[in-house]
Amino acid sequence: MEQDYYSYIRKIFYRLSYVYDLTDIFIMDIRTEVVDLTDAKKGAKILDVATGTGKQAFAFGRRGYEVVGIDFSEHMLKVAERNNEYNNVGFILADAAKLPFIDQHFDVGCISFALHEMPLSIRKQVLQEIVRVTRIGGTIMIIDYSSSSEKRAGGYFVRYIARLYESKYYAEFIESDLNSLLKGYGIEVTAELSAMYGVARILKCIRR
Repeated sequence: MEQDYYSYIRKIFYRLSYVYDLTDIFIMDIRTEVVDLTDAKKGAKILDVATGTGKQAFAFGRRGYEVVGIDFSEHMLKVAERNNEYNNVGFILADAAKLPFIDQHFDVGCISFALHEMPLSIRKQVLQEIVRVTRIGGTIMIIDYSSSSEKRAGGYFVRYIARLYESKYYAEFIESDLNSLLKGYGIEVTAELSAMYGVARILKCIRR
């Protein structure tokens, strides 16, 4: 299962790396909202997990935070590095399920539109790793699709479109209970913002 995941996702993001920034146009406002809601202290160390082409990392970087973005797609990171104009933003090729950082190294751990790309077994490992490298009392930001049970106006159409281009793990993710999973790893949701007509949400959490 896990080997299939890595092979499958690498193939997808190899193809998407050339056009991924075009799709990001639709969520540009979300990137800024994430930074605003995070409201980290000046000089905070931020880890952007599954950073892709680095858009969320750059949004944090513009506010002066020390940011590290990790991803296991070399092709996505090449795009991120090519577009990096910030001395306070860096990128590392790494597996989100095996983060190469010491315990409690970061003030903020962030993962944006990536959990739905993972089977449950990988999702659990990634959350456990984010908790491990985020300091106790630190902030964890999770941005992803809402559960299909959270029906809001406009959401049906967007969710239908998402099914056409998202990975094979998407359907299981939107039927899952993410909040219960987070709670099991000591991640307490303290604030939530709706996005994309209710199809997505931004969760601000505390690492217990």
